[in-house]
Amino acid sequence: MIDESASHEAIACSLRLLAIRNHSRKELVGKLLKKGFRQDTVEAAMSYLDEKKLLDDEAFGKELISSRSKRRPIGERSMRFELTRKGIPDDLASDLLSEYDSAELCRVAAEKKFVSLKRYDPSQQKKKLESFLRNRGFEWLIIKETVERLFKNQPS
Repeated sequence: MIDESASHEAIACSLRLLAIRNHSRKELVGKLLKKGFRQDTVEAAMSYLDEKKLLDDEAFGKELISSRSKRRPIGERSMRFELTRKGIPDDLASDLLSEYDSAELCRVAAEKKFVSLKRYDPSQQKKKLESFLRNRGFEWLIIKETVERLFKNQPS
């Protein structure tokens, strides 16, 4: 039997969390359980949120990709990992990443980082830039092409 007051409390807590930022279903369930709500109470709250169309993993995933791409671009594999870690199902993550432009995001990240590398000689700049992009999860082929293009466009 579901405790109605606990259910209302879980819904209110969920709405407060959603007011701060969008969450995936998995994230929200985890936060409610961590706050001490029982599983059946959390499920009732999720049903209510579904009924009111307040939970949308696809919208959450799109928002995450967009904000991440603007703030701190990462490679597709890293983005897929972040999506699944946040609770986005694999098939939805694949759909969301179908238009992910890793090469463009790599270029943006490289150009931004390159500014801070001016004090180094070109070979050090290349190594540091490659390492930076690799740590961001970009694939080696994309990194190589990006770095070559960036250094080709630099005045001698």
